[in-house]
This record gives sequence, structure tokens and C-alpha cells, in this order.
Amino acid sequence: MQRRTFLLGSTALIAVSGLGLAAGKALHTYDLATLLQQLQAFRGKEIKHSGAWSASEVFQHCAQSIAGSLDGYPEQKSPLFQLSIGKLALSTFQAAGAMRHPLAEPIPGMAVLNSQLPTAQALELLISQLERFLQNTDEMLQPHFAYGTLSKSNYQAAHWLHISQHLSELTVT
Repeated sequence: MQRRTFLLGSTALIAVSGLGLAAGKALHTYDLATLLQQLQAFRGKEIKHSGAWSASEVFQHCAQSIAGSLDGYPEQKSPLFQLSIGKLALSTFQAAGAMRHPLAEPIPGMAVLNSQLPTAQALELLISQLERFLQNTDEMLQPHFAYGTLSKSNYQAAHWLHISQHLSELTVT
């Protein structure tokens, strides 16, 4: 009997938490077109990064993330992870309107970032991948390596949150 009570209580708690997170998602707008304009405004400017990676590596990393949504990620977390921790993490990020993840953690299986690639080239790579994503009309994209299957609107939120967190460590002059 205690096990049944625990399972029912846990299920109810998860459901109520999920409702709160879903309500929080509606409060935030994840406008990738505006983010694209912000990135385009970086052209020709000096860009410094305060984190472990250079600005070039940050732009490459963000471009890889977008490419993964369109072409597929080389490695996936387990389906159990994606359906539990992954989904909960994305819902939490969306409800908060901000992502918090390790900023120098590569995407599993993606190519090693090129520390010698000029920042301007890496910026153009990110801009081109973001334009490619915005022009894509498919509602269902490739599964995210951590979040699993996402709709295009959930991917828009994930990309906006991801790129925005990385941009928070940039200084543009």
C-alpha cells in the first residue's frame, strides 16, 4: 500500500510541476529572427569572450547545435534520459526564460572546435546555420541529443536559450 501511495503521490507532484512549467513557457518569446539581427550587428566589431572558450569557439559551438537540429546529432543520450531529465531540463529553462549549462562543454560527438578559426568566419558560420534553421519548413526536426524529439517551436526556444546564455559572456565593441 505504501508503494502505491508513493507512486500516486509522485505522479501527482510531477503532473502539477509540469503544469506550472507549461504555464511559465507561455510567458517567454524566443524570437530567433531578432537574435539573428543581433548576431549580424556583430559583423566588423571586436568581440571578446570572458569564458574558457574564445568567441570563435562559442560561435562554432552554437552553429554545431543548430546544425544538429537539422542534420542530426552524432551521439544521443539514452531515451530514458531524454524523456525524463532532458525534457524536465528544457521545460525548466523555458519556464525560467534562461538556460544554465556548462559553457565550455562540447556537444557529444561533434567535431572538435577549431581554435584557429577567425572569429569573423565563425560568426558567419553561426549566422548561416541560424538562417538555415529559420528557412526550414519542417515541423519535426532531428532529435536533440539531450532533449529528444522536439517540435520546431521547442527547438526555437532551445536554440534561443542556448545562444543567449553563450552571448552573455561576450563583450562587443
